[in-house]
Parts: sequence; structure tokens; C-alpha cells
Amino acid sequence: MTLENNAEAGPSRIMDFGRAPRVSQIDSDELDEGLVSMLGERVHQGLNNFKSIQDWDLKPEIALVLKLVIFRYGIFSDFTSPGSKLQNLRLASSCTRTGKPTKRTLLLYLLLHPPIFPTYLLTRLRRYALSKRWPDRPSDDWRRRAWRMLVRVENIARAWELLGWGMFLWDGRYPSLLMRILGLRLVPSSPHVTRLVSYEFMNRQLVWGALTEFLMFSVPLFPSLPTFLTPSALLQPLKNFLTQEISIDYTSLPSVTPQSIEQTTKAHSGEYANLPLSTCPLCYRRLHSKPAPITSMNTSLQLPPISIDQEEEDEETRIYVPARTDCWGECKWCYYCIADELVRHRHELTKHQRSSRKGSEEDESWICLRCGGAVTTSRRAVPELQSFNREEHEREEEIQ
Repeated sequence: MTLENNAEAGPSRIMDFGRAPRVSQIDSDELDEGLVSMLGERVHQGLNNFKSIQDWDLKPEIALVLKLVIFRYGIFSDFTSPGSKLQNLRLASSCTRTGKPTKRTLLLYLLLHPPIFPTYLLTRLRRYALSKRWPDRPSDDWRRRAWRMLVRVENIARAWELLGWGMFLWDGRYPSLLMRILGLRLVPSSPHVTRLVSYEFMNRQLVWGALTEFLMFSVPLFPSLPTFLTPSALLQPLKNFLTQEISIDYTSLPSVTPQSIEQTTKAHSGEYANLPLSTCPLCYRRLHSKPAPITSMNTSLQLPPISIDQEEEDEETRIYVPARTDCWGECKWCYYCIADELVRHRHELTKHQRSSRKGSEEDESWICLRCGGAVTTSRRAVPELQSFNREEHEREEEIQ
């Protein structure tokens, strides 16, 4: 055979490889996209650790860089991508004698292949237009016209993809219309191996599913285990060890006698020292104080005291929003009552010009109505101090 005959037989050598199955060509693209998606997600999570770039959306750039890396070290060097290598496929050209694509063809394929640069440019341009609200601009604005042009380009790209997909389903040679124009197609790398994807995982799933269904059917038919072999009986010693009771000698603990409580309560020397702990002395004083007389035209009208039953009195004088003062007894009041009283006391001191001369702390402090101590500030009480249990009321009744 002469050299000319070899040259003439060169272009037909690609046809000798046979056609690659359509499903293998589709699976190769899906595997490449899954690889880019998985690696892009990992890289994006790693970049989120840097605070300076947390507000940036770099997913399109990450996907573009990963696709370029796969193209450089896969298709450009070995004429195969990771997905096509798993499917026993490689990229071949029907326009060359050797069947290998030229660098010019590969560069055109890189620049015009829709999943690489065209998709990235359209995605970035669309996001930028939406962030600047181009669709909401007036119809005569150039940005609105640019948005319409962008939508038309996207529709043309979809029609281009649909046309290439339809032709691929018809003959099964070129997965896209661009590959058909450039003469690039996927052919089997080895004629004896048609597929390198292992079915081991699928087999394990099928075996495990069948075994699970068999166990769900057969386990209820088995006789029940003896009581001493049940999981609860086997774990009972450990449960007893973890939940064992702790013996406490209560006789060794210091006891609080009613006499000590009575001494502590009697130590309060305020005007309302005997009020229950759940009653606000300020609310009680305001409720039981005599009404101020009405004076008009040199006449005075004395109002009768307000009559109220015990239930209404308890409701009106109960502490709702508790606050504690810094007196020695740390007495409790209504938050707004004690705040208003301290502000009023401060205004009275200012009005009598007591701040101009140095006085003792007791002269400038407000006197507590329960314990008789000096009060300068108040603070909110913790929520658990708001509830009063039955034992405190019983102690108060015993003391009274």
C-alpha cells in the first residue's frame, strides 16, 4: 500500500471506531457538569471563610475556572474529559487525516462552546442588568433596549441548543450543533471496552434493598426472644448505674427555724415592714392614702376614702414587673413605681438646693418603706424572683 492510499484511507479511519452510544455521550456531559458542581461547591465553601469576600458571588467565576482547568488538562492534552474517559470516549475530528483535532479547532471549541464562555458572559450580564433594574427602565432608554436584546440572545441560544439536540437524537453523532459545524464528535477510545462505569454501587443498592424488604417480612414471623435476652434487660445494669439514687443526710444540713425568719422579718423597720413580699409598698400607700381635698374659691371639699374589697386590693397592689433596690434588705417593688418615686425624690432634693452643700449619703437617699434602709438606685429583678411559692406565704402568715 502506498503513502497516497494511506492518506486517502485516513479520513475514513474514524468511521471504523464505530458510533458511541447516545447515552454514553450524554452521561459524559452529565459527569463533567457534576464534577464542576461538586468542586465548585467545595471551593465556594472554602472561600466563605474569608470575611473580605463573603459578600461576593463568585460561583460563575469558580465554575469557569474549573471548566478551563478540565479543558486544559483533559481535552486540550488527551482529547478527553473526566466524564468521557469514564465512558470510554474521546474527542475526534472528521476534518483531519489523523482524526485528531487541531489546536485551532480546539480553541474555537473553547471560545464558542455554550457551557464555558457564552454561559458565563450571559449569566454575569443578566445578573448585572437585574441588579441595575434594566427591565424597569423606560422603553426609550438604551438599557431597556439592551435588556430586550439580551433576552433575544438567550432565546436564540435556547433555539440553537434545541436544534443541535434534535439533530443529535436523529443521527447520534454530534452532541451539539457547534461540534457538528467544527466536525468534532465523541468516538470510543478502545473498540473492546465500551463502558468503564462500574455497576458495583448499583448492585450494592439492589442487594441492600432486597435484603431490607426480606427482613421486614421475615422478622415479625420469628419467635420472640426470652425476657433476659431483650435489649432492655441487657442494658438494665447500665441504666441502674447511671440512674442510681444519691443518699443525702438531711439531718446534717443547717435548718432554718421560724424564729430566725421572725428575727429577720422583725429587723425591718420601715413603715410597711409587715406587708407580704408579693405586695408593692408604693402601690399599697397610694391605694390607702387619703384623697386630696378639692379647693376652689376659698372653699375645700373633702372626698371620702375609696372603698375596695380584699381581692381588688390584692390585684391592685401585686408586683407585676419586679425591681430591687440597693437597700440592705434588697426589697422588691414595681419597676415603674420605684423609678417614679426615685425621680420625684431627686427633683425634691434639687428644688430644696441640697446638692449645693455636701451632706451625708443618708440625707440624699430615699428611705425604704419596707426595711428602712437608704435607697439610691434600683434594678430589674431576675424573672425567677417574680414568682412566690406557697411556703413564703405560709411563713409570712406565721410571722404575722
